[in-house]
Amino acid sequence: MENNNKNTSAIKELLTNYKIYLAVIVVLLIIIVMLLKDRSAGEPPKEQTPVAEENSSEDPASDSQEPEAPEEEPEPENKLEANTHGSIDLLIQRYCNYIASGDVENLEEIVDVLSDEEKESIRNRASFIESFDNVACYTKDGPVEDSYIVFVCYDMKLINIETSAPDIICLYVSPDEGDGRRIHYGTVDEGMQDYVAELEQDPEVKALYDDVSARYQAAQESDETLAAFVQKITGQVAEVEPEEAPEETPAEEPEEAPAEETPEEAPQEPESAAAAQNRQTRVSETVNVRTEPSTESARVTLAYQGDEITQVESYDNGWSKVEYKGQSGYVMTEYLE
Repeated sequence: MENNNKNTSAIKELLTNYKIYLAVIVVLLIIIVMLLKDRSAGEPPKEQTPVAEENSSEDPASDSQEPEAPEEEPEPENKLEANTHGSIDLLIQRYCNYIASGDVENLEEIVDVLSDEEKESIRNRASFIESFDNVACYTKDGPVEDSYIVFVCYDMKLINIETSAPDIICLYVSPDEGDGRRIHYGTVDEGMQDYVAELEQDPEVKALYDDVSARYQAAQESDETLAAFVQKITGQVAEVEPEEAPEETPAEEPEEAPAEETPEEAPQEPESAAAAQNRQTRVSETVNVRTEPSTESARVTLAYQGDEITQVESYDNGWSKVEYKGQSGYVMTEYLE
């Protein structure tokens, strides 16, 4: 009996000690859990760290780097356009009609300036012009916005002559400032001359001039009456093949033929000293403006009697460099007033 009591007491003491140890373990576990929570709360989330590193590796360009400047767009090409501006085509057609008929009153409404001398020159010119046919307008952008440089090709029908004479002129059409567009008819300043000269280097523009020159020559070769008329007013003799050339009649022509008919008197290049002129004058007779100081060179255009012209330089070989309606060329000095 006594032994049983001793055993019971030992068991109770063992249980009591176990409870104490168990309580201590529980408290320690609670403390460890709390410490772990505090530690995890102070650290950055593990999921965000690799994202930041990934973004950093994928985007090498930082905010400190300046953005790349956009590439400059190339300037639009100033293309030669054929009959694409209805209002310009109509304006040029009116201009041709007024010139052909000598209608200077209506012409004044579509040009910027028209002097009394120019009016008289237009009337005189109209005395042998019947009409301008097959008018075609080839445009390029002008030096200012909404302006145009127009290369006008046409067939000039002369009175009492069956074959028309192809020709080409260059005109400047100003912007429409509310009162309609106007064609420049006065003197051309140096800046405009340089601008047009640059446009004339375009292969398409050169092809226009070459085509008109070839057809002009062919027209004279096919019609003796036209060739005689052109020779009379300009001094130009059509170049024909030897087998097609008419018999020469030297006794009939010397009095009427201008000095420009003598090629041997005019060298290809102005080798002699040039005298600067830079003066405004007029042509005393209708004359060819040529690409070189030679009667064998191509014709740029016709300068009609009384028209204003700029004498740039004169040479002691009898030729002068001139500017006429925006085009450069050479004429015999004796035809300048």
